[in-house]
Amino acid sequence: MEFERRGSGRPLFLLHGFCSSSAIWRELMVELAGTRDVIAPDWPGFGRAAAAQPLQGLSAYARALLALADELGIASFDVLGHSFSGFVAQQLLCDAPARIGRAVLYGSGLRVDPAARFEPIGQTHARLREDGPRATARRVLATWFREGERHPAFAACLEDGASMSAAGAASMIEAAQGVDFSRRLRLAQAPALVILGEHERSHPLASALALRAALAQGSLCVLPDSGHAAHLECPSLFNAALRAFLGAA
Repeated sequence: MEFERRGSGRPLFLLHGFCSSSAIWRELMVELAGTRDVIAPDWPGFGRAAAAQPLQGLSAYARALLALADELGIASFDVLGHSFSGFVAQQLLCDAPARIGRAVLYGSGLRVDPAARFEPIGQTHARLREDGPRATARRVLATWFREGERHPAFAACLEDGASMSAAGAASMIEAAQGVDFSRRLRLAQAPALVILGEHERSHPLASALALRAALAQGSLCVLPDSGHAAHLECPSLFNAALRAFLGAA
């Protein structure tokens, strides 16, 4: 897989979600590089890997991440999964518990709740087919920010999100459909932080609370004045919460 890598220390994988790529982590990587070996992959179909053959099914994403870790000689690591990749992180917690030290589940839930999400995921899939990646990225990314398209980071996020392939976007949506970690996650023992913005519209507070309750060693952090892109809307608070959870090890 294509990836960005910075710093040294205990490895931390930063996993992007729908309508984004490793580019969304650039500022956070700089922030963490002093104490961490930070690795941010591009999922096939996204970012610099937009032309790659997409992965099929959630387990394939988890296997691809483990394969990358093996390729880099990394036996144990921490992981942060944003949005869709919060599901990938949960899959890793369940399937490869010996390899995960700590997990951050950012803007995520146990499942996609059609009653809580800004729109049912099937509608997102249908509109992707009708409108294409760029129009889909514009519409979806506007829900990430409390200020919508007026937020200063929106334009860069749109250019990044619009680069996803139609096949990659569709494969990620399909991989999320039907996912439900309500029962499986209870077996995961690694410490996990559930973090979100108070104006989250993909996995709102009720979803985050259910996710926290399903974790044996879970904690919850709700950041003010932000939504699905809290690390871009209130970076100082996000970074402080992340550092406090991950520690210096």
